[in-house]
Amino acid sequence: MWGSGVRSGMRVQWLSVVGGAMSVSAVLAVGVAGQGPAGNSVRTVTDTLVGSVGGVAVDALGAIYVADFGERVYKVRPDGRWEVFVDGLYGTSGNAIDSRGRLIQSQFSGNSVARVDRDGTVSVVAEGLEGPVGVALGPEDEMYVCNCRSNTISRVSPDGEVTVYAESELFNCPNGITRDDDGTLYVVNFSDGRVLRVDTTGTVGEFAVLPGGGNGHIARMRGALYATSFQGHRLYRITREGEVTPFAGTGAIGEVDGPALEASFTFPNGIAVGPTGDRLYVNDFINRFPPTAEAPPVPLSTVRQVTLAAFWTQLAAVRSSGGIEAMRAFHRAWKSDPATAGIYTEIEVNAYGYALLQGGDVPGALALFELNTEAYPQSFNAWDSLAEAHAAAGDTEAAIRYYEKSLELNPGNTNARDKLAELRGGG
Repeated sequence: MWGSGVRSGMRVQWLSVVGGAMSVSAVLAVGVAGQGPAGNSVRTVTDTLVGSVGGVAVDALGAIYVADFGERVYKVRPDGRWEVFVDGLYGTSGNAIDSRGRLIQSQFSGNSVARVDRDGTVSVVAEGLEGPVGVALGPEDEMYVCNCRSNTISRVSPDGEVTVYAESELFNCPNGITRDDDGTLYVVNFSDGRVLRVDTTGTVGEFAVLPGGGNGHIARMRGALYATSFQGHRLYRITREGEVTPFAGTGAIGEVDGPALEASFTFPNGIAVGPTGDRLYVNDFINRFPPTAEAPPVPLSTVRQVTLAAFWTQLAAVRSSGGIEAMRAFHRAWKSDPATAGIYTEIEVNAYGYALLQGGDVPGALALFELNTEAYPQSFNAWDSLAEAHAAAGDTEAAIRYYEKSLELNPGNTNARDKLAELRGGG
């Protein structure tokens, strides 16, 4: 369905067009499946925050909690406004948000983990840890905590009971940790580039190695892992098979925003996924000083947002570089992968299809509308759009067939009823 208003309760959404046609050339460099440099972008969210870099966590409302590896945790809004959320802690390092929206905060110097209620009330959950850093939560809010000093992973029950969950010679100051849905833990070492896999029995194995020599933290998004290389000044994407690719940053120290692989970071450490599942938040230590400095400057950090390319821009790149069949294959792979299937809805594909149709790419539009009916066979709007594209292509018979299908699914679709009357010569 295409138009500028509302028909049968369905508001039509438009994508940007240039001179009456979408400027596909603007997105030709976008890569596939979220890996391409041009479609992913980096922007700085905050002005500088006083403090070094600990962990980063994001709650369901989009608030970003940034630990300063000192006494504070900042609460940062996505628009950059910030406040001190809690003060007086002792070495704020890794953190996470539990099922009730409370902050779970490691205290590296205090060898403990604290729970911070949404009103800022602090209670100590567990003590006796050994340089705790990263925290990952299980389905019952049990905690898996990296102990940098003892090279172990502790399990902390919700009521604070601490047990050793995993220990291995492969750990080298385990720093960041995340948990997969099946209970597998992924851990990154601070003192070397290893990414380690810990199965549900506590068995540890090497999973991947990141360049740079020392890692920060790790997060899971869209079926892949994303990790900060603290020493390498970059972010990396790691597939389920352990394949490592640069995701953001040139590897040179800096504070440059822009396309992901043209941006620069300075000792990126914490990393967390936003609630919409299409962006990551990272903190940078922008003026790290040598330990020999007699009068070190006030440490400063900032928060960066890395936004993944929209699905339609990736479809556009594949359409341009590989043709319609490549676009079909990419769409089907995306929709069949549980990690990505629900991220983008039919509306985005529908809008891109109309942009192609308006720009004169009728075959591309037809392919997209066909894919939408394949992915959403019960959507009357998807069939309505496919019918409109066939009408534009001059295939009246197919247009009638698909308008009838749309009307069958939604007898109140007046657009389909009107178009059928026109096509049959009755309007």
